[in-house]
Amino acid sequence: MSIFQGELFGDDAADVTVPVTLRAHRTRVLPERPSPEDRPPPQRGPVRSGTDAQPPREDEDPEIWAVRSEILALDPSGARMGYAIREAFDQIYDGQRTGRWDYTQLHKTEKTHVGTLVEIWLQREFGFHDGDELDYRIADVEVDCKWSRNLYQWEIPQEMYSRGDKIALVMWANEYTARWASGLIRINEAVLRPRGQQRDGKRRLNDRGRDRILWIFPGADLVKNTLLHIKDPRKLDLIAYALKGQTAVTHLFRELTGELVNRATVLTAAQQVDSAKRVRDARKQLQPEGIVIFGHYAPHPQMAADLELPVPTLGRFVSVRLHPWSPGDPEPFTEIEGARWRRARDADPVVQAPTLPKQGQE
Repeated sequence: MSIFQGELFGDDAADVTVPVTLRAHRTRVLPERPSPEDRPPPQRGPVRSGTDAQPPREDEDPEIWAVRSEILALDPSGARMGYAIREAFDQIYDGQRTGRWDYTQLHKTEKTHVGTLVEIWLQREFGFHDGDELDYRIADVEVDCKWSRNLYQWEIPQEMYSRGDKIALVMWANEYTARWASGLIRINEAVLRPRGQQRDGKRRLNDRGRDRILWIFPGADLVKNTLLHIKDPRKLDLIAYALKGQTAVTHLFRELTGELVNRATVLTAAQQVDSAKRVRDARKQLQPEGIVIFGHYAPHPQMAADLELPVPTLGRFVSVRLHPWSPGDPEPFTEIEGARWRRARDADPVVQAPTLPKQGQE
């Protein structure tokens, strides 16, 4: 507990001080339940509008192709761009402090800030230089980053086409289908809808504009938001609405065996500064139930791979109930503490799980 002396200001209290007590513990936040009716439409990726328009050939627009080539050279698989989007979503939810995990739980002003965070995370991940007029300079070309939670609904400002035709990096992602996409388009009158009544003069792409997009990643899988994709309401209640952080984290790995769990989910469940410790404590609590939790440092990923589980990458975990392997068992096995272990079958009796070896960074 911290005590500070705060001065009271006023004619009669110039020299008076009072103690200000800061709470040693925060009260756990139980957020409002999501509103499925307010979710974006369940889109999965780009589809053509059916016009005769096509993305520009390289000889038609060498600048836009140079930008695309530069991004692909930095991120051939799209993993880095997908990571930036995931981080932007997780930052706006701020689950460690708010307990939130669903877009519909955000305040209106927060929803408008998602695009800014995507822009910031992309620059942080790739180190793009600032543009003079637009957001970035990529391959020595000015590029503006545009985000929309609904595919094709990017809001294009006048400066993108009133002073020369500028290039937009258009970004979209859907948490509920766990998909995202990114592409490039040169903005001009031919690709925009007619002017509306908006005072800011922003416009959206028309059908030909949609078909003119030069896609970089035309639909890719987004790292799943674990809590968002829990189908069983009982399991979600046990995790998201537990009264204690340790209870929530223990339930998380007990109820979601065999599924990748990312760090943001652990932080949201725990709502504590020392959330990583909650995973270590969950390992101890679940060991008598036969459950282990593999992390992303060696040798855990290889053990998960041996058992044909999803392999945890940076900041992710996967839990599983184990049972001793016997000759003749058809299941794959991994060695722990000098013995062979396989994934438990539903009918297998519970046996205490082995102690996992320490990971490379522990």
